Amino acid sequence: MKMRLLVAFLSLSLSSAFSVQQPRTGSEAVSTRADFVSKTCGAVLSTLLVPTASLADDETAVVKPSRSIKACDRDAKNCVSTANIKQIDLYSPPWTFEVSPDEAFARIKGVLKSDDSFVITEIDDEARYIRAYAQRISADQDEVEFLVRADDKVVVFKSSERKEGVPDFGANRKRIDDIRSRGAVFDLMGGGMTADSYEGGGAAARGNNAFGQLKAFYGLQSGQGFQSVFEEEDD
Repeated sequence: MKMRLLVAFLSLSLSSAFSVQQPRTGSEAVSTRADFVSKTCGAVLSTLLVPTASLADDETAVVKPSRSIKACDRDAKNCVSTANIKQIDLYSPPWTFEVSPDEAFARIKGVLKSDDSFVITEIDDEARYIRAYAQRISADQDEVEFLVRADDKVVVFKSSERKEGVPDFGANRKRIDDIRSRGAVFDLMGGGMTADSYEGGGAAARGNNAFGQLKAFYGLQSGQGFQSVFEEEDD
């Protein structure tokens, strides 16, 4: 864009300079050429150094960061997240849904907006992300955040304490389950994950094992490399 403007400007300037003019004396011709060179150089430098409006707009455009849900800290006491796949006490499986992603996000927003125990602090409709304070001991004791992943048709989330203090006695996990139930269109991915899924008993007999859920969630073709999902990580 800048180069095209420069070429156009030089073309007009040169055309003007070599157009038919009245004869001038020698001193007048020298003065005219000097003025032309001076003005042309000044204009060229201005074109190069001063960005056009469109270029300035492009450079100052704000790029929104991609949204994600972070895991709970490994030593967290009052927290659950879909990102803690290696800490079963902190893990909660993502939700699945059959409605449109916009409808799924609208359901979550509706639940939070209609409940006085939540104070919404951020909504990103484009990314389908929402965050809110959640009341326990105080109005902003805990915090919840949800992200609807349209391509995967899942909801990932986190519910955690903002202020350390009294144990939640499972309040964060119960809160998440309550929001899912009130949304009325969400199921647990794989029907939920239980502690006996890893060893092959209980839910694993119905195909609800750790490897199966990881493959479904991350689009893997094999479960190799995830044998330690429920084992303690090496420091």
